[in-house]
Amino acid sequence: TDRGGQALTEGLKCPELNDLELQMRGAAVGDNTAIALGSSLGASDKLAKVTLTLYNTQLTDRGGQALTEGLKCPELNDLELQMRGAAVGDNTAIALGSSLGASDKLAKVTLTLYNTQLTDRGGQA
Repeated sequence: TDRGGQALTEGLKCPELNDLELQMRGAAVGDNTAIALGSSLGASDKLAKVTLTLYNTQLTDRGGQALTEGLKCPELNDLELQMRGAAVGDNTAIALGSSLGASDKLAKVTLTLYNTQLTDRGGQA
């Protein structure tokens, strides 16, 4: 559930964490999980590689925005983000664009966004 996902992702606040792979497929996780995960990612100054797979979750644009804002990691150089079947939209995309622009060491980005509520405004950002 979202409560369990929130507790799990809050536990990822590790200052020394440098590589994270998290897959949530068909899980009843939503905005609280995403907000906690974004906070945990933002607290990891040494995070260099992130692989997130979120399929068929209850995530909305509010949670997606908080999650992607957490990707402003100074050491991030490799990001793979997959979101499918989630109600994320323009605010998520705008926050993601801002986070990517703030990562000076970013060398590799793989984004997969399927069945979202993204419009041209968010795609442009």
